[in-house]
Formats: sequence, C-alpha cells, structure tokens
Amino acid sequence: MKLLDYTGKLNNHNEYLQVLNQLEKKCQYIEYVLINEDETKFIKNFERFIISLELKNKWWGTKSSQKNKVYKIKSSHEIFSYLKQFETFCKYTISNDGDLVEDTAFGINDIAFFDNKEIPLLFTTTHEGYITIRADLFK
Repeated sequence: MKLLDYTGKLNNHNEYLQVLNQLEKKCQYIEYVLINEDETKFIKNFERFIISLELKNKWWGTKSSQKNKVYKIKSSHEIFSYLKQFETFCKYTISNDGDLVEDTAFGINDIAFFDNKEIPLLFTTTHEGYITIRADLFK
C-alpha cells in the first residue's frame, strides 16, 4: 500500500467530489475523530451507523498528547451525500508568507476512510490541512 501526500490537492470542490465518489465505491467504514468537542453534527446525523467509540491519542496521521473520541462508522450513501455538500475538508496553500490552512464548513475534526481490509483509502489531519490518499484509489 503506497500512500501519497495529497495536501493542497483537494482545495477545489470538483476534485473533492471526484475523490468522494471513488471513496464511496471502496469504503467499508469511516473513522471520525472529535478534535473539537462542539462539532458533533456529523456524529448526531449518523448515530445509527456508529459501530464503536474509543478514546485514543493515536489515529491515522496523528499522535496527540490528549485522548480524543474516535468513532468507527459504517459507510453509507447517506454519509457521502452529506459530505458532498461541503466545499472540501480543508484548504492548504503555500505563499510567500508561508503555509496557510483555511478551515471549511466541514470543521476541524479528522476523518479517515477504510476499505474491507481495514487499510486506509484517505485520512486527514484537518486542522493542519493535511490529507493523505492511497495511491491506488482511482484504479
């Protein structure tokens, strides 16, 4: 499994939708990490799909000194329809003034998508603007 740094490559809504369409075809479950305890709309909307909840300080792309709630959620068409309403997960640009991360309406919580072998297809460190994607997602 080869992972690619996709940071800054999903700044465009059309690219984001193309990736979501591929993820929907291959994703078996999602991990959603509450970085911001006030951003619970996603969890509340899809409570019926929650498989498990754990407190962790390590998840794909991140290791934290504090423990966060990590929800394992069964993939569904409803979830992907919901995600498609956002512009993208986050925006990351590089300028002469340095790197710039722009939050979107998605919020700052991390999200990861996994296949049936529990191998990540895509994961974010959203508040830092980082996105990692599996090289074979579009195959």
